[in-house]
Amino acid sequence: MSFKNAFKNLISHFSTVWVLLLYIVIFAALIVGVSLPFLLPITRALGNAGVFAYVKDGFSALFNGGNFKGLWDGLYASYNAVIATFQNDGRIAALATVFFVVIVVVAFRFFLGLYEIPMTTVLDGRLSCNANYGFGGKFFSTLWLSVRYSFAKMLFTVIYDSIVSLIIYGVISAMGMSIAVIFIIIPIILVMWSFRFSLVAGWAPCVVNGECGVARGFFRSAKLFFKNFATFYSTYFVSLILIFAIGVFITLFTLGIGLVIVLPIAATYISYLNITEYYNKRGRRYYVDGCVFTPPTDNVVPEIIDTIIDDDD
Repeated sequence: MSFKNAFKNLISHFSTVWVLLLYIVIFAALIVGVSLPFLLPITRALGNAGVFAYVKDGFSALFNGGNFKGLWDGLYASYNAVIATFQNDGRIAALATVFFVVIVVVAFRFFLGLYEIPMTTVLDGRLSCNANYGFGGKFFSTLWLSVRYSFAKMLFTVIYDSIVSLIIYGVISAMGMSIAVIFIIIPIILVMWSFRFSLVAGWAPCVVNGECGVARGFFRSAKLFFKNFATFYSTYFVSLILIFAIGVFITLFTLGIGLVIVLPIAATYISYLNITEYYNKRGRRYYVDGCVFTPPTDNVVPEIIDTIIDDDD
């Protein structure tokens, strides 16, 4: 039900995807600008080591003969070239480490995460009263709340993804680098990320609806999730599988260019899914493609709909 209703609203209000794409492009450009002192020497060193040539050879093998083993061989050779570059050049290794930690782990997550509160506010208006709020206006009016929320969520996702990375590293260490390891790693990522997305699905909706502040919103979201574990988890698991499958298909056959539109579509859909799940579990009526939908009350969580709690965090 949430899956279908979220998808319907995504299609009927597809202009939201273009707004989010513009947001991603602007902030990605700013982050890339800040990253240039790191990226230029790293890119130059990797290019000299043949990293990009190996990737090109791998994709050439795929498109010219449908050779997936050739693609894997090219990517594996590229991986080995990266490792050799970092081992032989301490300066490049240090730059890459700083870039990954400061830019990728912290800055990228934080600044791009600022979209979630204004996006949820816009979608909440559409579901609750079929209103059309502007993303730009909501972005600036909720900026301080977005900063606190994005910082808190960044801390959570960094810790969680670090655990996932350790698990993946353990699998690779045990099995070695082979094409077979991909078929182990991908299900692990999907299983772990489905839990992560489900756990925080109600976080932004709880905050936007004024139930609580940022810190307490995480625990409200977790409570909502564990009260409806099966429905929440299965919904996000299926959604992530579909997003992953579509993303891989478009990446392979557009050489990654198609990801420009896949990323905002996926992010917008997840935002719709979060607010839709929240409304369903609250037992609140909402608009779906211009029509009012009344969710069944058998899955409503009464503890979540008691009173509004003021929180100064």
